[in-house]
Amino acid sequence: MQPDDRVKVILAGPGEPSGLATMLSQYFEQNIRDFSRKSDQARRIRGKLAVEAVEGDVAITIHFKGDEIEIRAGADGDADMFVRGGIFSITELATGAPGAARKILGGELKVRSAWKHPIFALRAAGFMSLPAEMRVEGAGVKTLEWKLAAAACGAVALGAAAYFLVR
Repeated sequence: MQPDDRVKVILAGPGEPSGLATMLSQYFEQNIRDFSRKSDQARRIRGKLAVEAVEGDVAITIHFKGDEIEIRAGADGDADMFVRGGIFSITELATGAPGAARKILGGELKVRSAWKHPIFALRAAGFMSLPAEMRVEGAGVKTLEWKLAAAACGAVALGAAAYFLVR
């Protein structure tokens, strides 16, 4: 797939994007760049996902528009699905980590409206989940790159959490 054929990820809105917006933007861009099927998955999604991190009340809306994914500050009231929780729980949910379901059932992550929009929820979860190639040790050269990217995202998340806790 040529770079021009890929789904574009855009950080929209005034001012500096939050750490949460930056982290998810980079994660989406890397997935789309390294796995052509992720671009295909993203093209089939239409709708808005609002995500709120309880640390500092940071909220973003991820708007899946087909050929574009727009990440904007604030939780849109008309989003198709809402997720609220701690930054680490949100990261687990966003990457499809096995512990995310337990956190939803245990109340650490609040998910609203998914039952009203099951196709959107399933497609968004499929797109956001960590590619299977990255879940297995020794999957190739890109494993180290992804571990470094995950560590960088974790550092951004920790920095954002610390910033909003001190603020």
